[in-house]
Parts: sequence; structure tokens; C-alpha cells
Amino acid sequence: MTVVEAGFPGPLTPRGAGSRLWSVVAMALALAVASGGAQAPRSVWDRVFTVEQAKKGEALAMAQCVSCHGDGLRGGEAAPPLTGDLFNSTWEGVLLSDLADRIRTTMPIDKPGTLSRQQTADVLAYMLSLSKIPAGTLPLPAEAGALAQIKYLSYPPQP
Repeated sequence: MTVVEAGFPGPLTPRGAGSRLWSVVAMALALAVASGGAQAPRSVWDRVFTVEQAKKGEALAMAQCVSCHGDGLRGGEAAPPLTGDLFNSTWEGVLLSDLADRIRTTMPIDKPGTLSRQQTADVLAYMLSLSKIPAGTLPLPAEAGALAQIKYLSYPPQP
């Protein structure tokens, strides 16, 4: 197959070969990086929080959340559960950034928007621990961009 048959607009001459060849190489490299360099999706099952962080979140939840969401955050008269089947069906497959944003901007109900990003991540770590999701060695990040890389899954993904 000639260069023209392959879809190039003309023969590669020594003078034009470099720029065309580099364009093709650059395009191939960009495609390879875009497809092969993309991170595999992460989930909460990738051990995205620490035990220590969940303990901080528990203390915060006792002070800020249980009055509405009940003991163990299983739900109360005025607020839905933050663990269990109803919670799982509502948040299954959702990015942690969306869940963290909901918590940070709407809770606590009497003082919405008063939790910092770090406090929100700590409460979220506690919620994950209540769902029997295993802890790891690095704390759950507080930054929205990092949380946008992690999905909430109620069950471990199958290999």
C-alpha cells in the first residue's frame, strides 16, 4: 500500500516527511495516552479511608448527625438513613464528590454549609465504615476532584 492509498494527501517527500510523520506520531501518541493512560475507575472498596479518619467522623457524627439521622445513622423520624439498603439504593454508583457535596452544603439541617470539606470527608469515612467497607492506609481526600474519581458501590466489584 502506498502512502496515497493509506489516505495521505500526497507522497512523503524528504522535505515534507518530517512534519507529516511527526503529526502522525503525535496523534498516535495522544491516542495511546488518552486510552492507556486513563485511570481505572475506583470504588469505595479500594480502601479509600482510614480507621482513624472514620473515628474522627464518628465523633463529628455524634455531635452533628445523630439527632436527626439516629443512632448508627440508621435513620430517624426527620431524616433518612446514611447506611443500609435504602441508602445503598439511593447512592449506588454515585461519585463520592456528589455525596460529599450534598452533605457539605445541606447539613446539618439547622446550620447547612458549616461543615468543612475535611469534616465532610471524615463523616463520609465514618459512613463507609458503618457499611462494612474496609479501611486502608490513606485518608479519604477532602478535595472534590479527588472524590470525583471514587464511586460508591454497596458491594465489592467482581473481578
